[in-house]
Amino acid sequence: VQKKRSNVAVWTKNEVYLGYRFLKFVKVITTNELKSYLHLAPSSTLIIHNVEYTGHPLEIAFLLEYCTTCTNLKQIFVVIYNEDTTYLICKDFTLNISVNSFLTPHFIYSAVPELILWDKHRIYYSYNNLTDTGVLQTPTEFGNLSKLSHNSTIHDVFIDYIGNIVVKMENNIMFYFKVDMRDAVKLHLWTSSTTKSLVSMDMSGQAYLIYVFQNGSIQPQEYPLKLEVESVTFKTKEVCPYVAFECNISHTFYFLDKGDKLTIWAELVYPENTGLYIIVESYGPNILEKTEKIHYDIGFGHCTKTMTVTFSHNLKYEAVDNYFKLQSDLVKMEKHVQEAIRFKNEGCLQHDLFYIIEKSYLRHQPRKNLRVKYDWNKYGCPLKLDFRKTFHPLLQLYNKNGYVEDINVNFIVWEIHGRNDYSFSNTMEKSGCLHEAQTWETMTELNKDLPLEDAWGPQNYKHCFSYSIGKPGDLNQPYEIINKSNYNHLVWPVDHAGMYVFSVKILDPNYSFCNLTATFAIETSGLIPSPSGYLVGALLFLLMLIVFSILVLSYFHYMKIYRKYLYQPIKEYQGKQKAS
Repeated sequence: VQKKRSNVAVWTKNEVYLGYRFLKFVKVITTNELKSYLHLAPSSTLIIHNVEYTGHPLEIAFLLEYCTTCTNLKQIFVVIYNEDTTYLICKDFTLNISVNSFLTPHFIYSAVPELILWDKHRIYYSYNNLTDTGVLQTPTEFGNLSKLSHNSTIHDVFIDYIGNIVVKMENNIMFYFKVDMRDAVKLHLWTSSTTKSLVSMDMSGQAYLIYVFQNGSIQPQEYPLKLEVESVTFKTKEVCPYVAFECNISHTFYFLDKGDKLTIWAELVYPENTGLYIIVESYGPNILEKTEKIHYDIGFGHCTKTMTVTFSHNLKYEAVDNYFKLQSDLVKMEKHVQEAIRFKNEGCLQHDLFYIIEKSYLRHQPRKNLRVKYDWNKYGCPLKLDFRKTFHPLLQLYNKNGYVEDINVNFIVWEIHGRNDYSFSNTMEKSGCLHEAQTWETMTELNKDLPLEDAWGPQNYKHCFSYSIGKPGDLNQPYEIINKSNYNHLVWPVDHAGMYVFSVKILDPNYSFCNLTATFAIETSGLIPSPSGYLVGALLFLLMLIVFSILVLSYFHYMKIYRKYLYQPIKEYQGKQKAS
C-alpha cells in the first residue's frame, strides 16, 4: 500500500487506521506517538477526537482532544498527516470546548486548509490556513443556534462548491453563511417541524430539500437558496464593497500533465479608492511555476482589476541521474483519465493464426524455433506491408473524450517475442548524433537484471546531441529512436516474410507523467528476389572451367600412367632373352 491513496479512515481513541483496496487496513499513528511528536507529558490525556479528509487529495486531519484534569474544558488540536510523505504537521489551531461536547469537522473546498466544525448548538470556523478561529455569531444569543430555533439541535451542515453553507436544525429551521464569513442569518421557514428533511444539491448546483415521509416515500423540492438569502439580507442593508466579481474557474479540480498549462482569470469591479485586491494563494509543494499579470482600468468612478494567472510545469528531466525519484518527489500520480497512444489501422477478418519464428531471428538465440499464437484481442489487425517498403509509425494520443494530438516526441519500439531481424533506415550520424546513441543492445547489456521492456525508457534516456553526455563511438550504427519528424523508418529483411508484434513506449521524459505505451502488429510479405543472371552465368562458367581443368589434368595424369605400363612389358621380355 506504499504510495497508494487510502479510501477510508477508521479510528479508536488511541489509534488511526487507513483502508485501501481489498479491505487492506494499515495502522498509521497512535496517541503515544502523537504525544511524543507534540512534546506532551506522558501522563496527560490525549484522545483521537475525530478524523477527516482535507481538501488536499493526500492529507488527513486528526482532531486531537487534550486535557490534564478533564473536569470542565478540553482543548482540540489539529494535526495534518500527509499520505505521500508520511509527515505530520501540527497546525496553529486550538479550540476550548466543554468536556461533553463532540465536534464534527468539514473541510471547505479551498486552496489552503479551512474548516468549519459543529456540535449540537454552535458552529465553529477556522479560516486562513487554520489561523483565524472562532464561533459563528448571530444577531442575538452569541452564536447559540439552539436558542434561536426553539432549543432544537443541529441536524446537518450543507456546503456547496462555491462557498454557500446552510445549517439545518432538527426542527427544519435553517441558518445561512458563506465561507470566510463570521456571522450567520436565519432563513425563512419552509418546512414543518414534524417533517423529516435534509438539504442536497444536484450536479448543476441547484439546491433541494429532500422530504422523507412516514410511509417511506421521498419527495425532492427545489429550494431557491439565492433568492431566500437575498430576501433575508435585504433588510440588513449590508453594502457589498464591490460591484461585480467574475472568474473562469469552472471545475473544482484541474489535472495537468507535463507540458500542459492552466490559465485562469478573475475580474473585480469596485468603487474607486476602495482598495480591494485579488489574491491567489498556493498550498503544498512548489510543483508548478506561477506567472501573474494584472491589468487596471479606471473610469466613471469605478476601478476594474483583472488578474491572469498561468500555472505550468517546466522542469526538464533529460539526463538526470535518478528520474524516478525526482519525479516522485514532485507529484503524486493518480489515474484520473484513461490516456493511451494508438496505432491507426483498418479492420480485418480474424481467424486462428499460428506462426513460427526461426530461432536465428530471435534476440536471445534459443535452441528451438518459437511457435506463436496471434492474439487478435490484444494486438488488433496486423498491417500488411511489402517487405521492400520501409515503415514509419505515426502515434496519436487519446483520452476518454477521444483524440487529443499527434505525438511529436521520441519513442522506441521493440518486438515483444524477441525478434531482431529488422533494422532502422537512419544512422546515428545521419540523425545528427555527436556521440554514440543508446540502443537496445547497449541498454540490455547495462540492465541485465531487468526484462526487455524495462531496460530502456524515459527513466534512463540520454540524448546523443551533446558533447557533455556519452562517449564517441561508431556513428554508422542504426539509430533506434523514432519521432514524427526524423523520418526514421523500420527496415525489413527481404529474404523472408514475417509477423512482427511491436510495443511502443514514449521515450521523452518531458512528455507525460504517465507511462504511455501501445502495441501494433505488422505482417511483411513479398516476392523473394532471384539471383542476378550475370552472377548465375559467371558461377556456371567458373564451375565448367573447374570441371574442364580437372578433366584435362586427369587426362594427362592417366596418359602418363598408360605410357609407363605400355613399355614396361617389352623391357622385361628382352631382359629374359639375354639371361637365357
